[in-house]
Amino acid sequence: MIVLIIISSKGGERMQIDYLRSSLLEMLSEVSENFSICIHSSNGNITINAENQKKAASIVKLFILVEAFRQKEKGNLSFDDTVSIDKKRMVGGSGIITNLTESHVYSYRNLIELMIIVSDNTASNVLLDKLGINEINNLANQIGCEQTIITRKFMDYHAASKGFENYTSASDVCKLLQLLPKKNNILSDNSREQILDILAKQQFNHKLPSYFPEGTTFYHKTGEITGAEHDAGIFKNKQEMIPIAVLSDGWEENGRAQRYLAEIGRLIYKYAQ
Repeated sequence: MIVLIIISSKGGERMQIDYLRSSLLEMLSEVSENFSICIHSSNGNITINAENQKKAASIVKLFILVEAFRQKEKGNLSFDDTVSIDKKRMVGGSGIITNLTESHVYSYRNLIELMIIVSDNTASNVLLDKLGINEINNLANQIGCEQTIITRKFMDYHAASKGFENYTSASDVCKLLQLLPKKNNILSDNSREQILDILAKQQFNHKLPSYFPEGTTFYHKTGEITGAEHDAGIFKNKQEMIPIAVLSDGWEENGRAQRYLAEIGRLIYKYAQ
């Protein structure tokens, strides 16, 4: 069952967002239950199953990113401090730290960049240890993210086998992303600018931005595990910055989900211009 809410302004702007809404529903008619979508623009908001809680995969690293900057502002974390990572702390999956020869000392700034730009799981786990899982969950609660919780580290199969999992929703991710374009009491202007700069360097661009023309600005982070594909970020056009979160699961073949995400991105680009 699709739960969709749309709030629009009048005139031509309404026609644009109504077109996006109808186009999305038409394209996803056979797979709507696989998707959780949230889009916030000045012309209206679209939510499709947006509060459905899903396994977060690497999309939850966005919450780690924001909490890292928040702790830096409080003086609890220096990005220039370094940490040595031995083999016992290294995990598989996405990232490059485990593949680098004799390179085991990183600044926390480097770890933050690696966590986002190449979704490094080892870097993410070191940051979870430093920041504290409870602190990141407290951030989610503070900004009203009711479906978001982190209960285990990345690639922790033992914890996963016992039922521990990380969850979020498209609605929650949009709430977090809304902190980045405008002033708020969570992040300073300088931190917001630095976060956007890191997100702009994302190396995994095969989902929502697949068909974006060269030069399009999209600050984003992806996530994927078997059967689930996510992408979320902020699309920047001449008028505004638009938070977008698309989470999907229930796939027998992840490539099919990636193709849907690319087509969703194509529609969003057409609307956003």
